[in-house]
Amino acid sequence: MRTKLLTAAAALTALGISAPAAAQWAQQPGYGYGYGHQNNYGQVRTLDARTVRLQREIDRLDRRNVLSNREARQLRNTAQDIRNDLRRAARDGVNYREFARFERRLSDLQFRIQREARDGNRYGDNRSWSDRDRDGRNDRYEDDRGYRHD
Repeated sequence: MRTKLLTAAAALTALGISAPAAAQWAQQPGYGYGYGHQNNYGQVRTLDARTVRLQREIDRLDRRNVLSNREARQLRNTAQDIRNDLRRAARDGVNYREFARFERRLSDLQFRIQREARDGNRYGDNRSWSDRDRDGRNDRYEDDRGYRHD
């Protein structure tokens, strides 16, 4: 009986001493480090997925010749720079300020893609090209400026 009492007392003492030591440190929620920890995992994945989606949009517009080669190259380089910076920042964790900065850069890139797709210079700078009468000649060099369909 005495042995059981000593064993039980020793076990309770061990649990009583170890409990406060375990409660001394715990990682705070929301302060993870990059990939795989808490909220940063979702933030980094969201930004990375958005970057990939914009890169696919650039490729799609370039295949359809909506963007000129120069525009597509510049937009691809910008998207790749953002993605590289995001990967570099994700190693140490992305805080709110960094997340907002990446959001802003992606919004600016998305706006640039839309603007370049609508500017109308698909095959280079052709703002002066116009063929209203559809005869294959630029109206700029015709006498009637393309209004007479002969």
